[in-house]
Amino acid sequence: MDTDVIVVGGGPSGLVTAIEATLQGARVTVLERRTAPVQSRAGTVLPRVLDLFDYRGQAERFIGRARDIRPNPFLTFHIWAGMQPVHWRNIDVSYPYRLILPQNHTEEVLLEIAREAGVTLLHGHTVTGLTQDPDGAAVTAALEDGGEVEISGRYVVGADGGRSITRTLADIPFPGHDGTFTGIITDLPLAMNWPAGRAMTDNEHGWGASFPFGDDGTTTRFNFVHAERRHADKSEPVTADEVRRCLKEIWGLELEFDDVVWASRFTDAMRIADRLREGRVFLVGESARIHYPASGVGMNFCIQDAFNLGWKLGRVVAGLSPDAVLDTYESERRPVMEALLESVQAQCAVQFDFSPEGISFRRMFARDILPAEQVNREIGLQLNGLTSRYTGASDHPAVGLPLPPAILQTVEGSVRVAELLHSGTFVLLDLTGGNAFDGVEVPGTTVVTGVLPDEPDVLRGVTAVVVRPDGYVHWVTTDTLPSADEAGAQLATWALA
Repeated sequence: MDTDVIVVGGGPSGLVTAIEATLQGARVTVLERRTAPVQSRAGTVLPRVLDLFDYRGQAERFIGRARDIRPNPFLTFHIWAGMQPVHWRNIDVSYPYRLILPQNHTEEVLLEIAREAGVTLLHGHTVTGLTQDPDGAAVTAALEDGGEVEISGRYVVGADGGRSITRTLADIPFPGHDGTFTGIITDLPLAMNWPAGRAMTDNEHGWGASFPFGDDGTTTRFNFVHAERRHADKSEPVTADEVRRCLKEIWGLELEFDDVVWASRFTDAMRIADRLREGRVFLVGESARIHYPASGVGMNFCIQDAFNLGWKLGRVVAGLSPDAVLDTYESERRPVMEALLESVQAQCAVQFDFSPEGISFRRMFARDILPAEQVNREIGLQLNGLTSRYTGASDHPAVGLPLPPAILQTVEGSVRVAELLHSGTFVLLDLTGGNAFDGVEVPGTTVVTGVLPDEPDVLRGVTAVVVRPDGYVHWVTTDTLPSADEAGAQLATWALA
């Protein structure tokens, strides 16, 4: 075989899948049809994804890139259904803010990491064919010079977006509905700094949001859903006059500009793949589902898909985990995807009702309900994809969720638990400081002994923890410390001796 894992698509989800699989020891080849950088679509990295990057020691690279663009790229709150603030301080994360970072910059950093990891990156390759059998799979790709190449591997991952050729060739149905309305996204070069800054507004004419960016702050991104123009066909070009009308009627401003830098229409089309796996073919990101970009969280969920699948594929290929581990990708990520789509539907119903009654409801909700701490926390968890539990070995409150930020005190000094995940192994923690697991030797596992001086509430009384490579808790024990054999048995669920 030419490689172990073939990833079709070099966007954020494809690159993260490749990086994670490579870290575990797999040979990975990414095929990307684009030869030029993508236009920036997504604009923020949310707390949960920053935590995932932190698990690999890479969060500061994304933060550094964001600081290169603007001095203060941090926002401690977010939006839901066009309303704010949803405070990140109400959820247990290491980075209680969202990072303002356009998608093209996120991709550039991921490309750097992928190259450093040893991922093979092939641009100008458009996949046209796919075959598979019980032992492996192969794809055919057309080259820019008119040639063609076939690449074989053990697995194929479709990370090629909403119009995924991988999904089509694998014959995976994509049920759902087409768009019922259209919105506009556009970048405008203005003669001055946009006075409203990062802001949102709505009235009987529609809804709008603004996001200044660029070196001098004069380029501003606008999103609009106009009460009348939302019936325009998605293929209809966005004109400067249409943008002027949206600005005047929704924002109440008349701005001077000759033309738009870039503009397109988006819809509320919603679809989800019938299954995330067909034999040796997997789907991640927008290949698996599409939806209206409510609250701008889409890319973040795509990256979480990729993180979940990538390390599992890598471990199976490297002989560290049994094949059955791959089935947990569907069982863990589908509930998250379905919850996301439900949230998007609810947000659209609330946000784009421009009737007097709809506007009154939003004003009341934003004023009286959203600020409630329990409501704010639940929405914050929802926006980060943290309302569904992953596979776990018990019903302890910590199991199936990310390990809360914690500092472990060891004989060698203090260490953040997130730092123990940098190499992508499972981590077995003895929290009594008793070195009870010195005899545990399971491939792809790091054994650490220490205590938590300031233990999170959910870990009070916990004596041992198994943390997965993605930071999720698989197993905990309380009160008494299990034997080395018992701990090894729990790890054997995921590891091959």
